Amino acid sequence: MVQYFTTAFFEELAGRLNGDADWTKKAGNITAKLVLTCADRKQSFLLDIQAGKVSASEVSPDVPADFKFEGNYDAWSTLGRGEKDFQSLVMGGKLRFRGSMPKIMAIMGQMNRITALAQQVPKEF
Repeated sequence: MVQYFTTAFFEELAGRLNGDADWTKKAGNITAKLVLTCADRKQSFLLDIQAGKVSASEVSPDVPADFKFEGNYDAWSTLGRGEKDFQSLVMGGKLRFRGSMPKIMAIMGQMNRITALAQQVPKEF
């Protein structure tokens, strides 16, 4: 059991993605950097995807990335529990998105897989 939105959580998520056959098949051609920021806890994590291989690390919120999502812990917890998805949180103004909308839309299937595996990680909120 890991604490949600911590280094241990994101390292576990990266390991699960790298070991997931569905992810490997669908994300093998993706190279992207995603920064996920929890504004009220002043924590940011980078999911660095290189040809489908994922690594995770704690970073500064201003590190260069293709896509950035920022919100409060409540919004991230809603996502982590599976109560809402990325799109509804962004559209509802709970998560701020920065990056190319056409590019993120092109990889929504893979983004949804990241979310699905994140929801499966045993965690405490």
